[in-house]
Amino acid sequence: MKQVTGLLGRDALVNQIVQELRKGKHVLLTGPVGIGKSAVLEAALGKLQGRERSFPSEAAPSPDTKPSQPRRALTVVHLHDHQAKGQFVAMARQLLMAGIVKPSALELAQRYDELPPAEIEWAKVKRTVNRLSIRDLTGAIIPALSAHEGRVLMAVDDMTRLTPTQQAFWLAIFNQAQVITCASEKKQGLRKLWWKMKEIPVPPLTPEASADMVRASITQQGVLIESPELYVSHVVKQSGGNPQAIDDMVNDSAKERVVDKRQIREMRHQAGVRYLDFTPVMMVAGALIIGTRYLAIGLGDTELYILAGMAAALFLSLRFFLFKGAGKAN
Repeated sequence: MKQVTGLLGRDALVNQIVQELRKGKHVLLTGPVGIGKSAVLEAALGKLQGRERSFPSEAAPSPDTKPSQPRRALTVVHLHDHQAKGQFVAMARQLLMAGIVKPSALELAQRYDELPPAEIEWAKVKRTVNRLSIRDLTGAIIPALSAHEGRVLMAVDDMTRLTPTQQAFWLAIFNQAQVITCASEKKQGLRKLWWKMKEIPVPPLTPEASADMVRASITQQGVLIESPELYVSHVVKQSGGNPQAIDDMVNDSAKERVVDKRQIREMRHQAGVRYLDFTPVMMVAGALIIGTRYLAIGLGDTELYILAGMAAALFLSLRFFLFKGAGKAN
């Protein structure tokens, strides 16, 4: 599913991300869970690395070609772990294997410094590196990045769980390497980090792209459907353009022998449920009721005071349903 999920209709978005990365900017991809941020990130990395080659792999430079200014080599460090400690351990490992960080900087035996990076067996040194704190790992990584002559791009699948106490370590990384990451939520305590990044929202798939994804998915899964077009339109509506929601619903349908019309109509997904925010309305209504009661007291108007009291009682009774989404719409 990975070759389908999140990428249909995303060409313009991927090109925009690649352009920002080629400008040397830090990039933050934002959007709700399941919208396809990681898939878009991987597509952008693939396109960027393909363009970084001086010549196509199948062609050699012409003898008449004039030498151009050499580009700095690009090293991509892709971090899939969602926990901060795991990210820094994975970062140290990849930089070690790329020959950017010396083994001795990670408190490994001096003899490892004499080995080519490809000959260092991670299984034998993993425990030692894992014992290092984030501060120790950063202390080894930052000087290595500073001394490295090439470009280093840190691609982080998710920074949503990053805490304010870990912000300083990442700010140090930002000063020495380029970063592209994803976040489904921008925490207020990480403003200094977000300010350094070019934010690019990953929008929902268009209805047309969603329909194409549903059709491709049911073909891959081999789902038998009584009314395919009804199924496609219903899944598109329920998914809200969220690729993961489409994936979830098609996977559920694949468990059925045949999906009939009744099952199609009963399909639901939270991604397609929208809630109207009644908070401003409730604040204004509450203020009006309180103001009316004070006005009634000031004027000595008993009827107005009773009316305001009844309105307050009705307001308190209805607020539970309002917050629960009385205005919910599918």
